[in-house]
Amino acid sequence: MPGPSALSSSETAYGVRGFCLAKHESDYNTKALNEKQQFLSVSANPEDLPMSTEVYESPYADPDELRSTTVDRKNLILEDAELGSGNFGTVLRGTYQMRKTQKQVAVKILKNDDNNDAVRDEMLREAQVMQQLDNPYIVRMIGICEAENLMLVMELAELGPLNKYLQRNRLAIKNVTELVHQVCMGMKYLEEHNFVHRDLAARNVLLVTQHYAKISDFGLSKALTNEQDHYKSKGHGKWPVKWYAPECMNFYTFSCKSDVWSFGVLMWEAFSYGQKPYKGMKGPDVIPMIESGKRLAAPASCPPEIYNLMLKCWTYK
Repeated sequence: MPGPSALSSSETAYGVRGFCLAKHESDYNTKALNEKQQFLSVSANPEDLPMSTEVYESPYADPDELRSTTVDRKNLILEDAELGSGNFGTVLRGTYQMRKTQKQVAVKILKNDDNNDAVRDEMLREAQVMQQLDNPYIVRMIGICEAENLMLVMELAELGPLNKYLQRNRLAIKNVTELVHQVCMGMKYLEEHNFVHRDLAARNVLLVTQHYAKISDFGLSKALTNEQDHYKSKGHGKWPVKWYAPECMNFYTFSCKSDVWSFGVLMWEAFSYGQKPYKGMKGPDVIPMIESGKRLAAPASCPPEIYNLMLKCWTYK
């Protein structure tokens, strides 16, 4: 069966990090950059690539903070500040009183609706996936609160989605590269733990700070068994087609490699400062274009080395 990419999440991360290091050390010296990328893409070790960005500890790093899958409503204070909304309801800012400290959180609240059983089940599936994950570059699930409404209590990333932030703030290329590398590191963790995200896009990357990104939105994610290298859907759903590799649409097959394809589109969004991919095209028209060998054009301000990495993410053979 055709696969979307020759790259794993780790190799993609090393490629992006290689660009960061080469830019820092050689100020875009092409020879040094190419040598650094070539080395990192085949032989780099995560321990050799220290991140300069400080990351927040897990809320349960303190052994006295006993982790629970549930949150007591009396320990949760909701604010009026709405962070987002959707078919499920709203996301509000809140404060969670832990045993020793308070933590600012985002609370996804299911709206009151007589016909919301399917949405409720979807939210609970997302919570179940997120509760299995613990990584600095992934939004952590604090717990589920069953009160007046079903609530998912999560880490707060108050600067919001990456695409919207970049539309408002033209960050330096080095800063954008730093953020997409962090997404790579979150992807690497998912791959190592046999999870397929299935919805990687700039809208689903949230910013804690200008220099700190986290992957979010695990509503479509699937956990694979040790014997599986892909997930096969039974049929077509309401899918983000423009971010999907051809085999996702042609064969309903999803894997860590199809996530790498999606990451290539996410990178394109980031270096386009939040533009929509394949603008003016309908989703069903994208796959024939890809199968004809055409790809998204390089963003105007994108370094050629980064665009070459995007093209590697979009390898289909």
